[in-house]
Formats: sequence, structure tokens, C-alpha cells
Amino acid sequence: MIDDKIGHNSAYVNLNLIDDLDYCLGGYGKPTVEFLFSLNTFVETFIASSEFYTSLDELNHLNLTTPVLFPNGRPILNLIARHGGLKFVNGIVDNPGSEIYRGNILVRSKREAQQDFVLEYGQKIQEKYFIKNDINLVLETIPLATSKFEDDCFVVSETQNSLDELVSNLMNVSRSSSIQTSLPLSLYGKQIRSLNRTPYSIQSLEMVAKIHNAKVEDLKSSLNYQYLPIPSFTNILLSSVTSVSEIPHKLGQLRLDFQELRDQFVQLEIDINESATMKQQLEAFRKFKDFWNIFNNKYVESKHRIMYGDFDFTTNSDLDKGIDTFIDGSTFTDSVKDLNFGKILGNVITKGYSWYSDRKVINRFKGITNIWELFENSNAINQQLKHFERLFGVNFTNSEINNVHDFVSQKLNNITKEINN
Repeated sequence: MIDDKIGHNSAYVNLNLIDDLDYCLGGYGKPTVEFLFSLNTFVETFIASSEFYTSLDELNHLNLTTPVLFPNGRPILNLIARHGGLKFVNGIVDNPGSEIYRGNILVRSKREAQQDFVLEYGQKIQEKYFIKNDINLVLETIPLATSKFEDDCFVVSETQNSLDELVSNLMNVSRSSSIQTSLPLSLYGKQIRSLNRTPYSIQSLEMVAKIHNAKVEDLKSSLNYQYLPIPSFTNILLSSVTSVSEIPHKLGQLRLDFQELRDQFVQLEIDINESATMKQQLEAFRKFKDFWNIFNNKYVESKHRIMYGDFDFTTNSDLDKGIDTFIDGSTFTDSVKDLNFGKILGNVITKGYSWYSDRKVINRFKGITNIWELFENSNAINQQLKHFERLFGVNFTNSEINNVHDFVSQKLNNITKEINN
């Protein structure tokens, strides 16, 4: 489902999030209060991640729609391509498409054929494919346009993907690697609900601790949500520019300034993957947190990223019951009885047994942008609102701010109660 060669410390960046950023930072329109979410999410991802990914379908969609939606250029998309590259992962969009355009290319080049589509379908592209970042807009599906050359024709198809499908597929992809996720506000709540909370019993954790010579409390802590302090990247960015046009360049400079942070993220993933036991993996994570806390002390003002851990026994939730049975001390044969053979390949079924023999397990640590904290902290939000007024010439009412605050806090309500400070 995902490229085995995916780089360490990578992030999936949703195309709708990039569209929102390019729309406002490219001078196509004024930001809404929801744009605060997009900007904070992206700035954190861009500075802290080493490589950037999207889906192949989203890349195809981007190539088709950019000439209409962003005729004067895409500053953020160009920034991503220049600093980290934009690669793709498979498995995020898997619905079949329906044909919406077919053009003859007998006497046309491929580029001219695409231009013909843009000219004929241009207004519909604007209406259908630019999705506004609005909490009051109820989205059922997200459409994507993809193209191919078939015989003597240029064919464009459209897929309709529900938000639940997109997030579910994305979570499955991210669980098979250490890739982070950077999503727009419309997908944020669904992402939170899809996170894999600890499915393992205390008895299972006790067995894991015994096998790996680790403490049960350490294992439980590593699987819980917890705060990890980060510099207030967005405030640093906005306070150092005098115009909107300077933001992409300054953001690129900030990314270079924080190379040490990304190096430590990469080293953490290497240490986790090379550790022979869970105890060694937990030691690697503790070492990383010690570095981060010291690193963050350089900054007077900080916010928090929400981190959570997930055992990587398998990417298929149908194995949870079987793995629990096996770890709890049953025989391998008994644990296999709890698995759904119709959904799981034979080589995957043996993964629990191989793990037991090798004392090897991957504990993947993920991060979530803690936008909830921004809206809870009146000082932080007021600082950014002043910058927005100065740079974009916009003012937001208390009602607009409170609406987004309520929307976000409801999505994070359960998580914030479980976080270990």
C-alpha cells in the first residue's frame, strides 16, 4: 500500500490543505478564520518533516486543475517541491472514476489536449474542485479529476470519495509506516476519531513487558497521548515578515534553521527500527524527548504537539484479537483461530509468531497538530490575529473565532483529557 522506500520523518500533506494555503498566500482571496488552522498545521509540518507525500490521484488532479484555479502560480506548492519534494503514496484513493470528458488528440499534442479540456471545462473546475475551508460547509464527498491517454483520446474521469473513506485509507497507510498526516479542518475530526487507541489488554501489556524486560507503566505511557513542546513556529514566521508575499521565502528560511530538529526525528525512527526490543525502543524515544525539551528551552514561547504511540504488530485490525490471545499465553494454534482467514494472507498470520521469536516490535510515534491549544490560549490567538490584520487586512469577529474554537475543541475533547503532561 505504501512505498517501501518511503523516507524517514515524512508527512502526507492533503491537497485541499495546499489549495487553501495557495489561495490566500498567492493573493487569490482573503483568508477566513479557518485559515488559521491551515497555516498552523502546515507551518509545523513543513518545518518538522523531511519529505512530503500526497496520493497519485491528487497529483493528477493538481496537474489538471492548477491552470484554472491558480493561473498566477502556487507559492506553497512550489515551496514544498523545492525544499522536500512532493512524492506519492498509494492506497489513499481507491474508488473507480466516471468519465466526464473525452477529447480527440489525432492532430493535437498531449499538452494541447489538456489545454482543450481546461478551456472547455474551466468554469466547472472552479465550481467543483476548489473546496473552501469552512466549518459550516457540510461535505459528503471530495471529487478528484484524473486523466489518461486512451487510443486517440484524452480522457478525464472523476472519482467521488467520502471523507470517511479518505481518512480511513490514509490511517491504514500511515500505520504501515512512520508517516505523519497533515489535513485540513474538514478532515481533522475524522482523523482524531480514526486514531488507533490501545486495543491491547493489561494482561497483554504485561506479557510484552516481560518478554522485553520493560515496565508495564512505560508501555502504557508510550501508547497514550502526551504533549511534546514545540516552538511557536507560526508566530515566529508571522512576526518576521512585513508582507504576505514574504511568507513563502521566510518559511523556507525557517525550515533551514530547524535542520537539527529534523535530523533528530530521522535518528529517532532509525533507532526505533534498529532496536531489538521494546525496552530499547522506549529508551530511544526517551532520549529524543530529552533532546526536544532542551531544544525547546531556547524559545520563550512554545505550544504543544500531541504525540501518540501505536504498536506495529500488523496493519490489519482483524489481527488484534488473535495477537491478544497469543500474547496472553495461548498457543500459536489457538491464537490463529481468532483470525479472519478471509481477509488475511498466510504470511501476515505468522507475524505475531515471528515477533514473539525475535522479541521485535515497532512502536510508531505519531504527531497531531494541537490547534485546540491555539484557540484555548487567548494570548496566542490574539498575537496571530494582530499579524493577520497587519498582513492580510482582515478582522475576525468574536463569533467567528468562537465558532472555530467550539468546532475544534469538540473534536479534541476526549484526547485532551487523556494526555500525560
